[in-house]
Amino acid sequence: MLTKKQKSINWVLVILMLILSIFFLFPVVWMLANSFKPDAAIAADMNAMSAFIPPALSSSFFDNYITIITNTAFLRYMGNTLFYAAVLIILGIIVNGLAGYALAKIDFPFRERWVLVIMMLMIIPTETIITIHFLIIAKTGLLNTVIGYILPMIVNPFNIFLFRQVFLSLPDDVYEAAQLDFCSPVKYFFTMVLPMSKTVVATVSVFTFLNVWNDYLWPSLVFTSSDLLTAQIGLNSITANENTTMGQTLAVITLITIPVIIIYACFSKQIVEGVTHTGTKEG
Repeated sequence: MLTKKQKSINWVLVILMLILSIFFLFPVVWMLANSFKPDAAIAADMNAMSAFIPPALSSSFFDNYITIITNTAFLRYMGNTLFYAAVLIILGIIVNGLAGYALAKIDFPFRERWVLVIMMLMIIPTETIITIHFLIIAKTGLLNTVIGYILPMIVNPFNIFLFRQVFLSLPDDVYEAAQLDFCSPVKYFFTMVLPMSKTVVATVSVFTFLNVWNDYLWPSLVFTSSDLLTAQIGLNSITANENTTMGQTLAVITLITIPVIIIYACFSKQIVEGVTHTGTKEG
């Protein structure tokens, strides 16, 4: 049981955290409120508290959003990104999960050295190897294709490490029992290991989605066709257009922010549990 002093300290900490969170939310509230306003209203409210208050509901309330949706291909860019993310989540869980399982449970030569290689790859910035990826994709004729975009992004050393750390804690008795039923290692992985590791699967899925959603450099190198572009490239092209107003810019930024907010709201608990749980494993 907590003492009165401990409860008081907890309440003070909660209040301080709420106040800090409000300050951090100010830019988001300002962006959302002004995404419904014309440029004249945004400029007029800039130095007043009304800058954080949306305009009164009227027939022109959603004009900025309607203009972005009808006059640009931004929804197609968002759809492309969601498709790429879904494919990479599925392939990433299978490939990185199998690699993590092999490093955790299968005894093969130089296994610990491979773990060391994976850990070293985690600290290498993506920008240092993206040129190699580009040259390979270009020489194989996969530029401006979905396959060329997806292939280099499937394997992720950090995700392999996450899977390995969680799989180390799985009991070996279950696998030994499965072997008695003539269950192959691959079947055991899909029917037993993944269902027992839902937290890390959710964590890897969220990280993969955010990486794809926020990625600008790699798709800008691979894609030249406007039909294949991602949300971040679409955001840049729309906001760089001289005909795009401030309200429309805020509207498109709001649209690209909404999926990230939804993902964090739905899976924040799994992200924290996955990372915390993973960091406590030995190996």
